[in-house]
Amino acid sequence: MDFQVTRRSFLVGTGALLVAVSVPGLSSLADRWALPLSLRGNRRLDTWLRIDAGGTVTAFSGKVELGQGIRTALAQVVSDELDVTIDRLRMASVDTGRSPDEGRTAGSDSVADSGSALRHAAAQARRILLDNAGARLTVAPGELRVDDGVVHTPDGRSVSYWELLGDRGFDADLRPDVIVKAPAESRSVGTSLPRLDLPAKVFGEPAFIQDLRLPDMVHARVVRGGTVARQVPSGAEDTVRGMPGVVDVVRDGDFLAVVAGREEQAIAAAAALRE
Repeated sequence: MDFQVTRRSFLVGTGALLVAVSVPGLSSLADRWALPLSLRGNRRLDTWLRIDAGGTVTAFSGKVELGQGIRTALAQVVSDELDVTIDRLRMASVDTGRSPDEGRTAGSDSVADSGSALRHAAAQARRILLDNAGARLTVAPGELRVDDGVVHTPDGRSVSYWELLGDRGFDADLRPDVIVKAPAESRSVGTSLPRLDLPAKVFGEPAFIQDLRLPDMVHARVVRGGTVARQVPSGAEDTVRGMPGVVDVVRDGDFLAVVAGREEQAIAAAAALRE
């Protein structure tokens, strides 16, 4: 018997079969990748921001202030997004036990990476605080106005961020659906402010990692390039050991380095080995 099955008759006879496949964790993974780079491994809002009962807002970054001015730039970002003044903000020094892990501080990435992360975190914090304020004051969050951390209603009532949150944390994961402010709304970013790192520079204070001094600390310089290290005769090493401040010359196969009491002495000794 000649029997032909058309697509239409097959679907009519069997019904359309729809199979949905759910992959556990896929939605969470998509959310993670939709976040700014530095937030993907640091998803907790409390990792980035803290508001204490005294009215101080502390922002945390994993990028180190080396005198390049990032503390000021990052503070401006948080100030705009959270609607608080720079004077109310404190940029915490990097602490490996507390700060978000953002990898190295190099390549002009600090504002791009940490700035984007803090902007997003501050925007979400502001949304949480406005939702809480709206619930307390029985006003829609869209009708509220914020001035230096104080939330105002159209009829003159107010409540501050620190009254809403105090010393408690936000206890929230960062979400990708947060809407940040438009550039036209910026009041701090793009303006000239006194840089937070300048006083220490002007008065020669030990403020940056390169100013770190520990008891009995020594300095070292690596003589780069295995070929260079192999070509340095042992007699040259002995000569360098006699240079001012040199503590030792360290060789391990192709690795060659000098250790000295002062940084400039280590630099001079390493240069002598390259000659």
